[in-house]
Amino acid sequence: MMNITKDVVNDLLPLYFSEECSRDTKQLVEEYLKTHPDFEKQIKQFRRNPLAVSPPQALGKEDEMKSLLKTRRLLKLRSYLMGFAIFCSLVPFSFIYTEGNFYWLFREAPSSAIIYAVLGAGFWIGYFIIKRKGSDF
Repeated sequence: MMNITKDVVNDLLPLYFSEECSRDTKQLVEEYLKTHPDFEKQIKQFRRNPLAVSPPQALGKEDEMKSLLKTRRLLKLRSYLMGFAIFCSLVPFSFIYTEGNFYWLFREAPSSAIIYAVLGAGFWIGYFIIKRKGSDF
């Protein structure tokens, strides 16, 4: 006789609950539940409150398109944030050429360099927030 596993019984449970299975399948599930009382308790609890564990809902084409468009917007926003973050992070370390001389921005205009550095930090924070939000999908 074949060894019936919990996974097999889990696959049969929807048919068992809807009473659309054969007598043999029903008997198989019930015998398994008798030999595994912990699992039987879980099944009884599920029968009492089936909404506690709801099955995933199938998405329609409209929902898929909304998800795709949202993902595209997030990727575009993340790309812009990264570009601005890199730019603003590097500007304080750039050089300015005026009147035949090179000047380091951080040394000659520290207030401008600090403003760019703060903007860069803000863009980096926004980038990582969007990146983390995108990984939740």
